[in-house]
Amino acid sequence: MKNLLPLLLSVTFLALAMSGCGPSLFPTATPILPTATPMPPTATPLPATDTVCADGCDFTTIQAAMDDPGTTDDAIVEITDPIHTEAGIVVSKDVTIRGLGAETTIVQAHETPDEAPDRVFLIEEGANVTLESMTIRHGKPSAQDEHGGGIYNYGTLTLESCVVTNNMANGGGGICNSGVLALINSSVSDNTAHGTVPRGIECGNGGGIKCGNGMLTLVNSTISGNQAGSKGRARGGGVFIGCQCTALFTNSTISGNRATGKSGRTYRHGQGLGGGVYINGTLQLVNCTISDNQATHEGGGVYVRSRLDYVNTIIANNTGRNGNCVVSYTDSSGGKDTIGTNSNNLVGDGSCGSDHSGDPMLGPLADNGGATWTHALLPDSPAIDAVSVVSCTLPTDQRGAPRPIVQTSPETPCDIGAFEWQP
Repeated sequence: MKNLLPLLLSVTFLALAMSGCGPSLFPTATPILPTATPMPPTATPLPATDTVCADGCDFTTIQAAMDDPGTTDDAIVEITDPIHTEAGIVVSKDVTIRGLGAETTIVQAHETPDEAPDRVFLIEEGANVTLESMTIRHGKPSAQDEHGGGIYNYGTLTLESCVVTNNMANGGGGICNSGVLALINSSVSDNTAHGTVPRGIECGNGGGIKCGNGMLTLVNSTISGNQAGSKGRARGGGVFIGCQCTALFTNSTISGNRATGKSGRTYRHGQGLGGGVYINGTLQLVNCTISDNQATHEGGGVYVRSRLDYVNTIIANNTGRNGNCVVSYTDSSGGKDTIGTNSNNLVGDGSCGSDHSGDPMLGPLADNGGATWTHALLPDSPAIDAVSVVSCTLPTDQRGAPRPIVQTSPETPCDIGAFEWQP
């Protein structure tokens, strides 16, 4: 699925120029929010060039496949074991590593998360890698202060139809990104950024994903049940977006994450911030749902320390001081700590200047069809048909269900959030 990456990056690169962290290539430009961005049809999978399993395959370990001179760029390495246990896999080639499905193929660092000797995958700088159709779990970095429990990415990494779950680290419990990272039809769940290391190196940021720098793209994906906290800064229970990171989330759900700082230490900008997302870089949200997240301090749903541009998005039912969406500091000149593009959004308590407020009437996070879990809109939800025709820009919702632009007619309004109610 590497052919999807140029489509994702073309939007994200333009956003990077307006990140607000460091010099801007286009300082006067309006933030780019995608219009109609249909995903290309799923291609027929190519046959594997190499296989990995305990017995009867080309290799018994993924690392052996990566190190073999015969494994060239564009190789497709297929894992056929139902549960494959291997830690510290270093990938430095342009390859696809795929399983037989997230429910069928599990790649784990250890049988027990606490006893893992290392994270699962390290993607090196310069590598262009796809991880596809697998569950990645039970990783923990070998050094106490390191980040990226399941995956650390320095290269260009696409996760498609993957689940990253039950990993832990000082920061970036599930994934830490310092390169270009895209998640498509994937889930990051139940990971922990604990921050329980000696004073001075504790982090606790990004329970699910920490993007310190680079680019992060979510498409049709769910970040749920992750935790940032314990004794660290506890910022971004679901996702932490650092100053040098530019992020774009489309048709995605952030749900049930927690930023739960408990330490007595007082940080300059507080702790327990951004139960769903903490933004210290730049984030653009298009038709997303952020719900049921918690922060012990401010911003149960979203905490903005830099810039948020959002459209057609629900932020509601989150728990934290001062609202679902909190801006750390408002700069009237349009500089740091601002809400930029803002249209057709529903924020439960009306924070962050939303057009709509009140109860969006969401169902629980559940399997409502599609590759990832969503919050369904209940039949009387005020989010239904609340987006004017001109702003209905996505042909499908997170599940792949059609929005009215293709389902009925281009004159029919569509819904706020990642889920499109089907009449």
